[in-house]
Amino acid sequence: MNKKIFTVFAVFSGVMALAAADFVRGTVNADLLNMRVKPGIREAVAGKIVENTEVQITRVCGNWLEIKAPENLKIFVAVTRINRNSVVTGELNMRSAMDTKSPILGVLNKGTKVEQIGTVKHGWVQIKKPAEADIRLYVSAFLIKYDSSKFDANGNIIGAAVAPVPEKKETPAVEEVKTPAAPAPEKKETPAVEEVKTPAAPAVEEVKTPAAPEKIELTGVLTRYKFSTSKDTEYVLLTAPNGYNQAFVTGDSAVLSANENKKVKITGSAAGRFGENGAIIVKIESVSAI
Repeated sequence: MNKKIFTVFAVFSGVMALAAADFVRGTVNADLLNMRVKPGIREAVAGKIVENTEVQITRVCGNWLEIKAPENLKIFVAVTRINRNSVVTGELNMRSAMDTKSPILGVLNKGTKVEQIGTVKHGWVQIKKPAEADIRLYVSAFLIKYDSSKFDANGNIIGAAVAPVPEKKETPAVEEVKTPAAPAPEKKETPAVEEVKTPAAPAVEEVKTPAAPEKIELTGVLTRYKFSTSKDTEYVLLTAPNGYNQAFVTGDSAVLSANENKKVKITGSAAGRFGENGAIIVKIESVSAI
């Protein structure tokens, strides 16, 4: 009897161990961080998360982390494919806004039960993230505190169950809505390019590292980096006052201090990176206010 109980417990513990290896916890290390539908600074933003928010990391993609979408992520669907019992009647795109031009977060299968939030507006309604919807988003690895030793050289979690992550099905040919109340010039999208195809290496770097002799020119807001641990990372250039980090800036401290919290144009050259795959460090030659 005891042996049977032990065997059941051992099997149960093994299942729990595999489940625990499905993600690695991390913490947001920025005031406000964009979640994107694909790894890349130019990809569409699906939502934002604030500092100290815990995220569930499923894969490392170069300078980006694939994460499980938070439960409070805003998801909108067209009501034309939801019946009176809140059951999906056909394949249905989940979007980040009430608009056929907004990013597709994933696809719900026919028969999925959804929980509607609020009232219907212009043929759209917000829903709670269904348990079946395994939505994966991407955030800058530089702005998340996590244990990188838990991932192998290919970015997979060490010891995790085999998971060919996210080879998502092609987005359905039938579009979910023709947006009745808004002018809808688009009759049908071709969202084949929208599906997430995780590259083996980051397809888009947030900062393109030039060859050593080439000059770098960037514009943004120059500010102090509050988590700095060295002289090279004391200042950072942002796309906006609370925007995405483009590069660390080092050089003449008097010049940097004089332009702190100003929108500037900088020229200089690459002086390294923050960590192995972090943002580029630019040694300034000139700084001019814009």
